[in-house]
Amino acid sequence: MSDGQQLLDRLRSATSADHRHLESMTMGAKMMDGSLTAAEYRRVIDWQRRVHLLLEPLVNGFARGDYAYRPRFLTPAPPSPDTSYDLPEVLGRLYVLEGASLGGSLIYRKLQDNERLRSEAPFTFYREQSEWGVKQWRAFTKMIATVPLGEDDLRRAEQSARDTFARFAAEWATPG
Repeated sequence: MSDGQQLLDRLRSATSADHRHLESMTMGAKMMDGSLTAAEYRRVIDWQRRVHLLLEPLVNGFARGDYAYRPRFLTPAPPSPDTSYDLPEVLGRLYVLEGASLGGSLIYRKLQDNERLRSEAPFTFYREQSEWGVKQWRAFTKMIATVPLGEDDLRRAEQSARDTFARFAAEWATPG
């Protein structure tokens, strides 16, 4: 059985190439170096909205211990109260979604410093992540420390995380 740190390490290792690829294709460097334009920012937000509307119904309503998924965008319909989740799959998805929100808190600071984006302020999507992204990540990592997973479950969580990164990439490649 795994512990939470083992799961985090496995997910980080399994998705590191996917993460780098996604950052490179979605203008991550431009967000960090302050060269992102207003049109590019609007494309990023449209992409974030589209991909979250696809992924959030798969995790919306998930709660365990002190952790509860917090939607980034309003979803069309919340899941029914009897929704059951495949735990390894949902943990893989949440690793990507919560990790993205953790990164969003840093992105928010960079966006505020970008003079080209003054007309796009207050950067609501990223501002909200800066307010609760770290807290959500900590609650997520605390929660996964309580989840016993066998080797097959770990592999399924890894695949779910990779599939989630792939969904982000596919949505970026799809014109809005």
